[in-house]
Amino acid sequence: MIVDKLGRRFRNLRVSLTAACNFACTYCVPDGKRLMKAQNELPGSDLLKAVTCLQQASGIDKLRITGGEPLVSTKFDEFLLGVMQLPLDDVSLTTNGQLLLQKSAVIRESGIRRLNISLDSLNPLRFKQLARGGNLNTVLAGIDAMLAFGIKLKINMVPLRNQNAGDVLPMLEYCLERGIELRFIELMRMGHMLHSNSFQAEFMSMASLLDVIGTSYEFERTDAPYDSTAARFRIPGKGVFGIIANESEPFCHSCTRLRLSSDGYLYGCLSSARRQYIGDLLQLPLYQMLPKLQGRLIDALGDKKEAFQGETTVMKLIGG
Repeated sequence: MIVDKLGRRFRNLRVSLTAACNFACTYCVPDGKRLMKAQNELPGSDLLKAVTCLQQASGIDKLRITGGEPLVSTKFDEFLLGVMQLPLDDVSLTTNGQLLLQKSAVIRESGIRRLNISLDSLNPLRFKQLARGGNLNTVLAGIDAMLAFGIKLKINMVPLRNQNAGDVLPMLEYCLERGIELRFIELMRMGHMLHSNSFQAEFMSMASLLDVIGTSYEFERTDAPYDSTAARFRIPGKGVFGIIANESEPFCHSCTRLRLSSDGYLYGCLSSARRQYIGDLLQLPLYQMLPKLQGRLIDALGDKKEAFQGETTVMKLIGG
């Protein structure tokens, strides 16, 4: 087992199927420019092999499929069906939901039980302004379809002080009514937001979010898993919500996450642009590859910071 001085090890792997995205969310990319595929994206078979090898080399037991937007990738069906056959304790998927209806058959066939859907507003105009793409009604219909399949859903919302702060309570009510856990994600100093004046103008802290929620609901803090990114709160008789408070209450000390980009790089920490390429190892015999892979995992674990510092790396390129 590979462990650092803080007792951290890799357990959660996030695999980006593609850097491409059909949205261009204001907090993710500047100037409305949609992200495109990386130049040398690995085929689905190589990504599946990488997951298997990372399991053996580091004890990964949880996996999240991400992007960009994973459902736009031609590798999605193959990868989802393949990864669901691996001996993992948990497999989940993060999507903006725009293509959920189109991919509903393969999602149902795969047997996946958990999805996270990124949704920042229930107002059609604000949805368009924030996502700079897509159709709100199509996303909501996809959510209904997944609920009908019995899939457990979480919705991720990035609250922005001057753009969708008024949607905090309507979104929470929508989720509570449907048994969905809403997770507010504090705006992060990543990509173009690292040095942008708009970060401070738009940032909503956990305290300010709780103040807003407290005007309509009574809540209490409840337990969360040791390596959870979210602080969780219970509204008695109604449900729970979470806040990923990366700025207000960083969780770096218990982080177990490793990210694999679509072009074959491992990222050990969001606060470090350092990366370790493993695409060159995937054609080696297992007995040669595993020791080299463990060496790169040691380097990736060494990239983890003790506190979040932000980075110029664009989140969508490395799996959210």
